Amino acid sequence: MKKLLLLFAVSLLVSCNNTAVQKVVSSLSPDAEIVEVEVNTPAGYLATANGKVNAFDGDPSNLELWDKYIDAHNNKDLEVIREMNADSTQQFGVFKIYDAFGDIVNGVDSHIERLSGWFEAENPQWDTFFSYTMKVDGQVGEWVISGHRLKTTVDGEEKTKIDLADVYIEDGKVGAFWIYTRAVPPPPPAE
Repeated sequence: MKKLLLLFAVSLLVSCNNTAVQKVVSSLSPDAEIVEVEVNTPAGYLATANGKVNAFDGDPSNLELWDKYIDAHNNKDLEVIREMNADSTQQFGVFKIYDAFGDIVNGVDSHIERLSGWFEAENPQWDTFFSYTMKVDGQVGEWVISGHRLKTTVDGEEKTKIDLADVYIEDGKVGAFWIYTRAVPPPPPAE
């Protein structure tokens, strides 16, 4: 009788169509699954006279460099700023700033001289709210695009504006940047 019960139990297990058991067994199969992954997809592009040039994520250390540069500005440390500026770059030549008013600052000495007067006159303070780094095909250096609130104080009156900085970095130094700005509108009157 025991042999008959054992034969019946084995027959029952063999005849079962247990999909859960089949799934577990098939997942343990040694067959490799091929998964295609696209790597190094461009994060964006730069439009030039010759068409679009791919831009990829840049080195995250560029973000740290830019944050230190902004900290040096907030601390009004002209020597640190001077050290962080490149005298020249392969991409743009002499250090340059293209400001929001259409002026161009050429050279590190001109930059430091201009900053010194501005620090004294308006006590600017930067508060960064985003930064992104990218590498453009065919360029030696990399870029940081960064947004910040800039607060200035003149005769006790504070003003705030929003700036976007487009910063070129080469060999671990700031080589050039462009500033785009907009005023911050006053808050609506309380009801």
